[in-house]
Amino acid sequence: MSHVRQLAFTADDFGASTRVNEAVAHAAREGVLTGASWMAGGAAADSALRFAREIPALAIGVHLTCVLGRSVLPAHTVAALADTDGNFPRSPVVQGLRLVSSAAARTQLRDELRAQIERCFAGGCLPRHLDAHLDFQVHPIVFPIVAALAEEYGIGAVRLPRDPLLPALTFDRRHLLRKCTEAAVFLLLCRRAARVAEAHGLRIADRVYGHHQTGAVDERYVLTVVRGCSKGVSELYCHPGAVAGSDPELAALLSPAVRAACEARRIRLRHYDG
Repeated sequence: MSHVRQLAFTADDFGASTRVNEAVAHAAREGVLTGASWMAGGAAADSALRFAREIPALAIGVHLTCVLGRSVLPAHTVAALADTDGNFPRSPVVQGLRLVSSAAARTQLRDELRAQIERCFAGGCLPRHLDAHLDFQVHPIVFPIVAALAEEYGIGAVRLPRDPLLPALTFDRRHLLRKCTEAAVFLLLCRRAARVAEAHGLRIADRVYGHHQTGAVDERYVLTVVRGCSKGVSELYCHPGAVAGSDPELAALLSPAVRAACEARRIRLRHYDG
């Protein structure tokens, strides 16, 4: 573990909409945002890559999608994963059961994820990490595929959502049962995934914030994470531009108080792949 405090701020769902793209670009140019996870099947995926090419300091990863999104490959080629319009199921449980029970689904998943990664390269961007929508990358069937693809394409890092539970509950005790259940499940999944990542020579952050607070990240939460940031490499992921009107997640990334807190703690802002 590094003896320096290092923190990556990552925006997920880059490419989902024009509003998200504009929020990400704003936060990267004027705030603390250091990276973005790009959705190849998003409605504004191409314009997101144009923004990324204009902001070389913004590290791009691929936000692999096989739940609650659309396929990149033609629908008939991923029929075991998606409906006739190429829409993946909204439920991770449904898709997880398909992958467990269907060899065709597993083959099609590999092909679809490969196509999503290759679309990033084709758009002129070098992906620096892989993660997945709804953190589905840590599914026991999905992660070995993701890790193998990362190694094959020279992508150095993967996200494991190892969000410390105690700080999350200290900050916000709402949804206590959900958070405790999530923590137990993801602890087991991430332990297994960490071994797979190590076998493929992939980097992972020491800790990842935002998983338990999804949809409720704001300046107060970000300041809590920054002030409690330990030595080593941490990531905080959020979703600027996800809502119309008041956007507390974007505001947090632009906050002078957040930047000042990072400076006061001597935190190096970086992407977790260097």
